[in-house]
Amino acid sequence: MPPSQYNSNAADNSSPLSRRINLFAWILMGCWTLLIAASWSWNFHAEQEVLRKVALAEADALIERDAMYRRWNAYHGGVYVTVTPECPPNPYLSHIPERDILTPSGKQLTLVNPAYMTRQVNELAKEEGAFTGRTRISSLKPIRPENSPDSWEVSALRSFESGSRDASAVVTVDGRPYLQHMSPMITRKPCLKCHAFQGYSVGSVRGGISVSIPLQPMIDASSGQNIGLLASHGIIWLLGLGVTGIGARQLSRRARAQKEVEEELYQKARELKKEIAKRRIAQESLQESEALLKIVADYASNWEYWRLPDTSFLYMSPSARELTGYSVEEFNNDRELFYRVIHPEDRELFRHHTHTVDSNGQILPIEFRILCKDGEVRWHSHVCQQVFTPDGLPWGWRASNQDITDRKQMEHELFEQTVELETEVAEREAAQAELEHFNRSLEERINMTVAELRHKDQVMIQQGRLAAMGEMINNIAHQWRQPLNNVGLIIQSLKFSFDAGTVTHDELEQEIGEAMGIIMYMSRTIDDFRNFFREDKKKDAFPVGKAVHRTLEFVSNELASRNIRILFEDDESVAATGYQNEYAQVLLNILSNARETCIERNVSEPFIHIRITSENGRSAVYIRDNCGGIAEDIMPRIFDPYFTTRAPDKGTGIGLYMSKVIIEQHMGGHLTAKNVEDGVEFRIEL
Repeated sequence: MPPSQYNSNAADNSSPLSRRINLFAWILMGCWTLLIAASWSWNFHAEQEVLRKVALAEADALIERDAMYRRWNAYHGGVYVTVTPECPPNPYLSHIPERDILTPSGKQLTLVNPAYMTRQVNELAKEEGAFTGRTRISSLKPIRPENSPDSWEVSALRSFESGSRDASAVVTVDGRPYLQHMSPMITRKPCLKCHAFQGYSVGSVRGGISVSIPLQPMIDASSGQNIGLLASHGIIWLLGLGVTGIGARQLSRRARAQKEVEEELYQKARELKKEIAKRRIAQESLQESEALLKIVADYASNWEYWRLPDTSFLYMSPSARELTGYSVEEFNNDRELFYRVIHPEDRELFRHHTHTVDSNGQILPIEFRILCKDGEVRWHSHVCQQVFTPDGLPWGWRASNQDITDRKQMEHELFEQTVELETEVAEREAAQAELEHFNRSLEERINMTVAELRHKDQVMIQQGRLAAMGEMINNIAHQWRQPLNNVGLIIQSLKFSFDAGTVTHDELEQEIGEAMGIIMYMSRTIDDFRNFFREDKKKDAFPVGKAVHRTLEFVSNELASRNIRILFEDDESVAATGYQNEYAQVLLNILSNARETCIERNVSEPFIHIRITSENGRSAVYIRDNCGGIAEDIMPRIFDPYFTTRAPDKGTGIGLYMSKVIIEQHMGGHLTAKNVEDGVEFRIEL
């Protein structure tokens, strides 16, 4: 194949029409595949339904056969057969008189009821392989225990009592499928001979007879038909795909041929267009432009028009009525109306504005006033351009008028405001010199005041630390009271034992060891106290939970003595960056306030709940109590310096102020408080 022809075919195959044909072919193949699959699925399920109906028919036939035998036996009141090892007397018929009789010749006979007869027939059929199905009787009130129903039979028997005529299901037995089908056994009058004592009456359901039909032979028999069905559908599917592919190929060839014809016609059309007169081309272009311009102008908010050299209008937009009050028809019927609409003071400007052009020869825009039909004066911005025919002859003016009344009013107001502003600026410049002189003296006073305030803050923080230190000393004294008592008791015990002469070396060593352990505990308490109030030199990252645990060690005994429970939710992964000792001091202030409030208000079951969490990448500690909360009118003032609701001897009012300064100014965090249910909750974010 020549390269040029190959490139042509490749281009044809990639043409939009070829792509559409290929796409349609693929869609048709997909639909054909779905149709064949649906047909095969429907036929397969129909075959399965036929198989199920055949099995049901066989099951109904077996059940009806057994039912006829049973009814025949019941109508005759049972039959007597010779007693043999295979047919002993039925122990479940012992309540029936003359169950066993003796013939005149001395042969012993026993009564066989329908159930006994059915069971023996089924057992014989099972041994000899006479029947493919397995039949069985069951009842909700069986006489023979072997006739007790399984779970499926129980469900079927209960459905018979509700009015169902039969029940069936596909089950698996020994790995093979079976159709299990059951029909009810209705009590008839002959049946009462054996079953009246169970409380049955004529017409009641006393049980059911079920049959299990093996489905595997039927499935095996239908497998060949299913394979043939699948093969036939596959052949039909392949034929459909082949026909579709061939058809798509033929359509593609025709599309290529059609494209070649279209290209040839297109070339001839182009040559034909070149022969059309230039004037006709210009006229068609002008008409098209006019149509487009009319569509655009009709929906324009400005007043658009095309005015011809004879002062008539070739076009005027409908917006003329909204901007002037006059309709397009009124302007067309009265050519002088256009000039009368212009304000008398601006008419001369409008008549000569087309003579003023810029360096590019474009007519400069102007602004003039118009008199609306209702007498209102409106400002318009006017832009226009002269139009020429293809031959270069004047063809009027294309113009656009925009209502700028609002802008003009704003310009007037802005001018008045500018005059007022200039006056105000002059006055302010006069006052500026005086203000600068005042600012210089004010800056000196502000610096002095700021220095004093910083000194006061340092004093207040030191007071807060001293107050916290006093609180800590009180806690240490509370923690030391019991250990000191224990040391005193040990010394007294040693003295009594020494005076009595009963002290031994081992007892002495033990008592001294206990005393030294208590003394070491008290020494560690002093070290913890000293480290707690040691001033941090720089910010460090520290676990928030560790700081909370450390603070609780100092106040836990005091809180326990007041029956105040601590509920602590820790998160060891939460950390913060700051001054750990100052952070612990803030925790101590908040816990001390909560403790004092619980004591003052005599809360019955006080508790303090502490929760550590992380929010938006920052640590957050929530401290909540159930001591009644803070009055809403004083809540905004609790962080003010020297503000307290307690007596002067019970609080200085700088604890919370100092805590807020430490968290927010020293460490860049947030300390807030809000009332919650039965108490107040503080939140420390760092």
